[in-house]
Amino acid sequence: MPRITLKETITKEIEIPIDTLCDIIDSLSVTERKKVLERVKAKPVKLTPFKKDTIDSILADFEATKLYEDDFLKDLKEGLKKSSAYR
Repeated sequence: MPRITLKETITKEIEIPIDTLCDIIDSLSVTERKKVLERVKAKPVKLTPFKKDTIDSILADFEATKLYEDDFLKDLKEGLKKSSAYR
């Protein structure tokens, strides 16, 4: 998800959903869009390969928060097992 850093007295990082980012770009003038496109071309996005963690490690992260009930964790484990990343 794209992020923006606002710098004032306090630095705050916020997440912007991709659909919202597209709406923002759609609202730009032709000149502003060209500037954005030039900037994107100047700094290509660095892609990193997906690093798959173990299902047990993922579940341990969720369990450590103590925010999720056992039924949810059980469903999560089953869902992960069925997901394309873990088949």
